[in-house]
Amino acid sequence: MNRVKVGFFSLSHRSPTGDDRPYLAWHQMDHMPEQYQLPGMLLGQRWASTPACRAARAAGVDGWSKVEHVVCYLMGNPVDETIDEFFSLGRRLAELGRFSQALPSQYRGGLRLLEAHASPRALVSAEVVPFRPHRGIYLIVEEPTDPAAQDGYAQHRHTVLLPELVSVAGVVGAWAYTTTPAIRRPTFSDGEYRMTVCYLDDEPATVGERLRPVLDRAWTSAPVRPLLAAPFESMMRWDWDRFGPPS
Repeated sequence: MNRVKVGFFSLSHRSPTGDDRPYLAWHQMDHMPEQYQLPGMLLGQRWASTPACRAARAAGVDGWSKVEHVVCYLMGNPVDETIDEFFSLGRRLAELGRFSQALPSQYRGGLRLLEAHASPRALVSAEVVPFRPHRGIYLIVEEPTDPAAQDGYAQHRHTVLLPELVSVAGVVGAWAYTTTPAIRRPTFSDGEYRMTVCYLDDEPATVGERLRPVLDRAWTSAPVRPLLAAPFESMMRWDWDRFGPPS
């Protein structure tokens, strides 16, 4: 059984100053580590776009096209307590002068985890894919357009689309989420969405080009509006060669 029940997503634009570095340093070194004192906080990760990533996007409409940064906190039981404490902790840190000015937000809210898939070549179970080192993600955000057709599309995603995504070279797994009234809070962004996170072990922009035709086919007659489909690079180092044998 997957211990993760909810993914809390924060999608942001660039800073009005054009320099995101002070905010990113604060979030990585100060704000994100503090979240691990929450009862159900399991993992926090951040990813960012690059010029190559932006060129490899398959979809980006309206404000979603301006998304440059993605954060996801994976939360488990007790879900409600963890979500409420997440916002309480933010307020406490702000009172201590430890809450940086936020980047312009496109979306902020919790989504229920629907299912997890892993590529057979990954040699790990689907439930641990996000904990495996990766180079980045490919994020897909969809908005339902025909409520009566959503059950059929959900079945198609489960049996066809998600298995096809994890069969693409460079994709080691995919986790699918949906908004739900069961965990909604007043501070969440409005709207109903499905989000899919593909975890990548090849260059994100390169994998993005491989995924584009898969998504174009999937969206041909799908009852959804693609809002964002884009690769993002991991903020963590991927540099094992530095620890190889001496030259």
